[in-house]
Amino acid sequence: MHRPWVPGVAETAAVAAITGIGFAVVLSGPASAAVLIPLGLLGPVAAVVDAREGRLPDLITGPLLGATTLVALGSGPNGFRAITVAAAATAGASLIATLSADALGWGDVKLVPSLTIVLSLQHALLNGLIYALLLIVVTTVIVGAGERRSIVPYGPAIVFGTLGAAAGL
Repeated sequence: MHRPWVPGVAETAAVAAITGIGFAVVLSGPASAAVLIPLGLLGPVAAVVDAREGRLPDLITGPLLGATTLVALGSGPNGFRAITVAAAATAGASLIATLSADALGWGDVKLVPSLTIVLSLQHALLNGLIYALLLIVVTTVIVGAGERRSIVPYGPAIVFGTLGAAAGL
């Protein structure tokens, strides 16, 4: 090969996912890290797509929710509690998106149940919310520095805030 290899979006997302899963397993053990696997695999993909295209497609958020819900159902009573919390959080996010389309996008609303299930099962709801909000502020400052009416993708902030909080970072 005479040309230097430059990793693409898929390779970057795969490395981020494998790194995140590795940290999660080391920090919290294999049993509790099971809920992080779907988010670790599909979360970085969702974040990259949202950052590049400004949307979160159903082809990513649907399988993420399905896999996360299956892991939660296998977690017994804690899983059912996490699903209930996720339903309430999704209802709240839907209300925000309905009242103000500029405040929260529907793609972000589609991510909320998966992220809430992960955070609930890892007992990190408050930390996840704080991390996501801090990352949203940083993203808004960076993206908003160029133009006043820039669209800020929340996907990367909420995905990586969730992964960080759930992994105990």
